Amino acid sequence: MTTTLGRGAIWLGLLVVCAVSIAPGAPARAADKVTVFTGPTVLYDAVWMADAKGFYKDENLDVQFRLFPTGATALQTFKSGQGDIVLSGDLPGLIYWENNNHDFRFITILERDSKGYTVTANNGITKAGDLAGKTIATKVGSNGSFFISEYLRKNGLKPGDVTIKDLDAQLLPTALCQGNIDAYFIWQPFGRRALEICPDKVHELSSAEGYFSGYAYAGARPGWLASREGHDIAIRFLRATAKGAEVARTDFPAVAQYAHEKYSIEETPARFQWEINERVETFDAKFNADFCLLTKWMVDQKLLKEQVRGEDVLWMDGVEALGAPTLIKSLQPCDS
Repeated sequence: MTTTLGRGAIWLGLLVVCAVSIAPGAPARAADKVTVFTGPTVLYDAVWMADAKGFYKDENLDVQFRLFPTGATALQTFKSGQGDIVLSGDLPGLIYWENNNHDFRFITILERDSKGYTVTANNGITKAGDLAGKTIATKVGSNGSFFISEYLRKNGLKPGDVTIKDLDAQLLPTALCQGNIDAYFIWQPFGRRALEICPDKVHELSSAEGYFSGYAYAGARPGWLASREGHDIAIRFLRATAKGAEVARTDFPAVAQYAHEKYSIEETPARFQWEINERVETFDAKFNADFCLLTKWMVDQKLLKEQVRGEDVLWMDGVEALGAPTLIKSLQPCDS
């Protein structure tokens, strides 16, 4: 749950950032268009509610959403220069940052959790050791890759003990039900879909509790953020999204309605994800610890050339606007 300090910081940020104003009698300025790459997951319910409740429109933003199955897939298109803001997990965002001359910044945290990540396996696999010699899958380059690594390591298995297959998230449930893979590591709602398709063949082997916390972020290009137009749009986007988070935190019926109408997500899986979402708007000590754990692993896996700091990948102007600079200054280097 977001702390009182975190919520107070958000509203302080909302108060100190001046809203767009229109002089009396002046013609209304056309809304600024912003393209957001998104995905079909309740992880993004703060953005959903900002859209549903008209908070983006209140900020004179015309938000156009483009749907992708995962953040990793969205970033592949983002690389071509399309889109303004992309919603993704921390691992794909950091991989993109490393492989594209650091041309990426996280502008806010939307959510973090562990229970929303699951291992779904066929019924013949009842414990971690049963995965030895089996074919498991995830969207390689997504948070599922880190989940696999931590799950194997903490259960005494080596990467070479399994065969890892790269599949987009929406293909994983069918692949498991058809016997093409033995298990998969992914986030909800994809984790539960195999149980809906072939409930007599599969089960949930584990969540990510005790293994890692996954983060959902909104990110953008630093060049766009540095421009006068991009900077202004991004601040207004953050301000509206913070309001959306306040609605999402307490209004499940609104979240469920949006999930069903926009993405055909049924109420039960939507409620499960909504209940476990930890909507974090500030970069706190837990963020620091989790960031260090992930980035150290990425260095070991040669996904990062060297250890990085949170400040290297965060958009500090956005942090300031959200009223959290003191938290950032208190973060410790990963090698401390």
